[in-house]
Amino acid sequence: MTQQELKVLLIEDNPGDAFLIKFYLGESTSPVFHVSHSEDVKGGLDLLSKGNFDIILSDMNLPDSFGVETIKSILTKYPGNLVIVLTGLTDEEVGLETVRYGAQDFLVKGKFDGKVLISSIMFSFERFKLNKQIDRVSKQLDEENSRIDSIQKLLNAGYIEFDIQNNSVFRSDFLLKMIGMDESMKDAKLDEGFQAIINSDELKAKMQEAITVGKVGTHNFKRKDGREYRLTFECKNGKMLGVIQPL
Repeated sequence: MTQQELKVLLIEDNPGDAFLIKFYLGESTSPVFHVSHSEDVKGGLDLLSKGNFDIILSDMNLPDSFGVETIKSILTKYPGNLVIVLTGLTDEEVGLETVRYGAQDFLVKGKFDGKVLISSIMFSFERFKLNKQIDRVSKQLDEENSRIDSIQKLLNAGYIEFDIQNNSVFRSDFLLKMIGMDESMKDAKLDEGFQAIINSDELKAKMQEAITVGKVGTHNFKRKDGREYRLTFECKNGKMLGVIQPL
């Protein structure tokens, strides 16, 4: 198994605190920490300009920065970094405030030993990685949904999904706009929305039959307001996936 190695930027002007933290991190063999040290924000930003770090440990009160402004100055210039704030015994409330500004966590000096320090760092590191993955997947889903919306607009066809077993129906945003339905009907019960369709019982019976035998096909239907549509569908895994287009 490859040994995990993490690069840490320590921004701390107190020699005693800096020595203790470097000592604690130096004792760790899994992971191995490689620590770079600066005594002020300016030096820390300079190190960040030269390379990436997995973790930033920063005191709040430094010769060139004070309080919440310290975390803001770091994350404004280098957003997307994992920052853990080091606070004094009287600064716990300010430490909480820094979390609201983007820090992952804060540690109170004098209240942690090597084991607690490393456990806190690794917990924050794993949580930070997970949040990054969630953000990445969320962005990919947003991009995919945007492409699907564009395709629906080009084809003037709205996506719909029926699940008879779970008595549910999903309608895309474009479909809701196209047929003039409220957003509350996006995820709804199967019967909801069929009231506006002429001979809705016939449509539901055909859907049930199609899903049961796994059909692919089309079905035209008419709404009570006179508008006509075509449902093109494919049935698989107990569901009907389809697109609806106006006629």
